[in-house]
Amino acid sequence: MPSLRIGLIGPDRTQPCGIADYTSRLAAALAGKCDLAFVPFRDALADSRLAGCSGILVQYERSLMPPPTREGDFLAALSARHPDRVFVVPHEVYDQDPFAFPYAGLRSRFPPLLWLKRLRYLRLHRDYAAEKRLQARGYGAHRVIPLSGPGAEILRGLAGDKVLDPVPHAFYAPPESGEAQGGTPGRDAFFPVPPKALLGIFGFLNPGLDYGAALDLLAGLDPGVCLLILGGLRGEKAGEVGLDREVAARGVQARVRVTGYLPEAGLAAHLRLCDVFLCPMRFKSNSGSLLHLLHLGRPIIVSDLPLTRYLKDQGAPLQLYAGPGEMRMQVEAALSGAAPAQANRYPWDFDAVAEAYLRILGAQRS
Repeated sequence: MPSLRIGLIGPDRTQPCGIADYTSRLAAALAGKCDLAFVPFRDALADSRLAGCSGILVQYERSLMPPPTREGDFLAALSARHPDRVFVVPHEVYDQDPFAFPYAGLRSRFPPLLWLKRLRYLRLHRDYAAEKRLQARGYGAHRVIPLSGPGAEILRGLAGDKVLDPVPHAFYAPPESGEAQGGTPGRDAFFPVPPKALLGIFGFLNPGLDYGAALDLLAGLDPGVCLLILGGLRGEKAGEVGLDREVAARGVQARVRVTGYLPEAGLAAHLRLCDVFLCPMRFKSNSGSLLHLLHLGRPIIVSDLPLTRYLKDQGAPLQLYAGPGEMRMQVEAALSGAAPAQANRYPWDFDAVAEAYLRILGAQRS
């Protein structure tokens, strides 16, 4: 469709987050198939290139909206400037109350601290409620394109006909350039005594992952098995994870390491250090980080959720567990070699995703 001019809006390519990496890859795929204008969030309300676009695709994540714009205002202003042309792709869809599981930490022996915690809880809950209202308005967009079946189901219950069929996240392998980060890392960079086997959890530290379940599993395995968490802090919510406390409570301090944020250029080399990946998600509607692991050929053991069942149906080689017992059985089988990883058959690479978006935007134009 050479005559189709598309605007792509997302985080700045230099921003240290997975969505910036993802949007950069998507922009490269789209640029070879249409006339593309890539515009960072911060410039989108003033960039004249968007005025001539047939469709505007917004890779939306609320935590990345530019200040001082309040969430919702940016998308509403964008849609007002470009009526009937804005298509929002939300990278996370909020359904369950994120305070429904016991990480909120609302107990304290010191009453003033307890009141501070309660006030913080209410403020975060207010942000969540505002996000739900934004979803119910269909993000103020012409159409919404979910990234998963479960995300589509949630949004259709709120925004109805504005919600199109999902275009899943693209699978991709990060570039192999560990040398650019000071040499290809070895396990001895994190553990003084190289472990017999290494479990990996990939992604930002956040309370939506059940680190406690992974640490319980680790404590019951051979002491030579260690855990590497490939990620770092993301915003103030990371403090609610309580990872140091959880590790100390199980006496596995020497067997757990956190890398901190890993730039994309050195990511693949670090991921290859792990023998098995765990994804102990409590709930999720989309998970781009999970799809970073498919190219490695390692077992990927994930909690059984609507999202993970959807991704498995799409072709992602995942092993699902429904409880701690199943998780342990699958990890032990993977470490013993009794359950080799399946080859990746997931069809959604960046070219396929770009083609799907262009079909949608081309159809809406006509």
